[in-house]
Amino acid sequence: MEFDLQRLLIFLSVFTVILLIGYSYATSRLIAPFELGTFQKVSLWIGVVFLVLLTPSAYLLSLFFRETQWQKFWAYSAFTTLGFATILVSFVVFKDLGNLVWKGVIYLSDLLQSKSISVASAETEALLGSERFGRGDFLARMSSFALLGIAGGLTAFGFYQAKKTPTVKHVKIKVKDLPDGLHGFKIAQLSDIHIGPTIKGNFLEGVVSKTNSLEPDLVAITGDLVDGTVNMLKHHVSPLKDLESKYGTFFVTGNHEYYSGVIAWIRELEDLGINVLLNQNKLIDHNGAKIAVAGVTDYKAHTVIPGHRTDPKQASLGTEGAHYKVLLAHQPNSVFEAAKVGYDLQLSGHTHGGQYFPGNVFIHLFQKFVAGLSKWEDTQLYVSRGTGYWGPPLRIGAPSEITLLVLEKQS
Repeated sequence: MEFDLQRLLIFLSVFTVILLIGYSYATSRLIAPFELGTFQKVSLWIGVVFLVLLTPSAYLLSLFFRETQWQKFWAYSAFTTLGFATILVSFVVFKDLGNLVWKGVIYLSDLLQSKSISVASAETEALLGSERFGRGDFLARMSSFALLGIAGGLTAFGFYQAKKTPTVKHVKIKVKDLPDGLHGFKIAQLSDIHIGPTIKGNFLEGVVSKTNSLEPDLVAITGDLVDGTVNMLKHHVSPLKDLESKYGTFFVTGNHEYYSGVIAWIRELEDLGINVLLNQNKLIDHNGAKIAVAGVTDYKAHTVIPGHRTDPKQASLGTEGAHYKVLLAHQPNSVFEAAKVGYDLQLSGHTHGGQYFPGNVFIHLFQKFVAGLSKWEDTQLYVSRGTGYWGPPLRIGAPSEITLLVLEKQS
């Protein structure tokens, strides 16, 4: 599957309509307290249309200007403004919902109290009404400015958080009856790096350097490595060849590999010396004990390539003699089948921990396992928040990570 321009244009068209609705709603609500002239209104809405068209147009231009400063300019313009827009629109929606709920509470309170209200003189009532209107109008205007400022501040903060080298998150995996030989076994997990329009090889070089400093026994890359074809991103992914570990680097496909030409990427990663596990496994002898490292294709891979249907059971074939079984699976939902097969640990990503507001609020509506260490039946599951980011270069409340998982014998 190679880059499909027609499919991309259809997606961007639908996305643009959604973006126009969101921008229009937020703009109309923010300017409601202000008295604007015709020229001001026309100028404002021209600006809104420009911002709406900026994201899809800049994204297409970022694909055209592949290796220039213009590419970076258009890509960052597209995705940063998108991040700002989603935060701002969300704030406006939550503000309006809050106002609606508050008015409902006041109305019900008045009905329940049923107080007799003395009638003030017409002149006094008019004066009080005028004062309330003036005060409310001022607060509404200040609220509009506050929402813009907060959205802008969060965008700047999120940008800083996203662009710095990910921190190392140390996770201890306590295992009952773990063989002594596997006590202290170290797995470095990278996930959801998303090399593409705004994440390049220099970012990956920093990730590789920090990962190597952990001296892991093996490295696991749990999908969504790229957003783009091999021809576009080949040299940006090449730093992966410098990853150092005792038993090598293992990779499983994520959903974004299937949008980016997965077959070509599998060949490219294998050429870099990376073990690509497509419903397969590898047995590792370590200090007299055996650990099985298995990997499955993405949970939805069969919708793109029927032959790539995820299969944890097939991936476990030949692991019967292993003392400990690890499954690499991009999407956390694979754990339901993994537990039936008998894996001890599953490593996943995909969720980004929600990445930034409001995603890190709504992600819990769609994912049972969002981030961190949890358990399903007898299988432990670790979900990484991701090493890079997708789309807007923002991270708010869901920091990126390089994860070092250490097996420890439970006393």
